[in-house]
Amino acid sequence: MRIVADIKVRQLDERVARMLKTRAAKRGVSLEEEVRATLTASVSAKRDGFGRRAAALRAASAGHRGKQTDSARTIRQERDATG
Repeated sequence: MRIVADIKVRQLDERVARMLKTRAAKRGVSLEEEVRATLTASVSAKRDGFGRRAAALRAASAGHRGKQTDSARTIRQERDATG
């Protein structure tokens, strides 16, 4: 059984609400479904980005198992690569 949450958003800028309603209408879905899809996509994109960065760091440190590495250099490279 999947547990779901109910969320109430207060003080949402009217322009944002209008844009979401417009997008929902263009897609032929309810406002609730549009908000759900938007939130899900946002969270998924961030999680996927984190996964890619974590994989790159694991690959960069693969030959250093059990050895100390210059983490500052690795962090700097990652920061410079992502802005």
